[in-house]
Amino acid sequence: MTREKIMTELFEFSSPTYYKWTKQDKRKIFDLLNYAFTNNELEEFIKTGKINKIEELGNQAQLFELAIRFYKTSRHITNFKIAKNLLYLLERSYEQNNNSVVIEKIAEAIYKSDRELFEKSDSNKNFEIITSMKLALLNLIQKQDIFVLEYICKNRKELEKSSLRKSTTKYINKIDFSYANLAYRA
Repeated sequence: MTREKIMTELFEFSSPTYYKWTKQDKRKIFDLLNYAFTNNELEEFIKTGKINKIEELGNQAQLFELAIRFYKTSRHITNFKIAKNLLYLLERSYEQNNNSVVIEKIAEAIYKSDRELFEKSDSNKNFEIITSMKLALLNLIQKQDIFVLEYICKNRKELEKSSLRKSTTKYINKIDFSYANLAYRA
């Protein structure tokens, strides 16, 4: 389909109107459409009412937020080390299952992973506490959408970095605030 045909279908006007708007009036909407979208993407929009590229961009931000929430919740349930080990365990399970999320395999890995998930010093703690943590983590995983778990498995390092950046910023802001109070009092 030519660009002219796409625009006439998209705006539902005739070819002469298209030429008038582009050549004489030089309307900026056409510059924007030419800049942002290819012919294939506009054809896709005409046929389906959606553009996959735009849908994926919106979903990525939402998936990232859900993944961060999952990571923070797992840290709240356990601690920083165990939550980090859980992300690593999820990633490894994903890779071992041919890049697919299998909840049963993840559950197996969690129940077998006293040394991997919990550090050696933690594994000497009360057995009941560790078992309840495992159940809580498994419950958290089961509540997640498969797409969120897949996103976590693919982007483990980015999640850890982003979470670390945010917590470091909060800590630095607290330090700055404390020094400001000390300076004010002096």
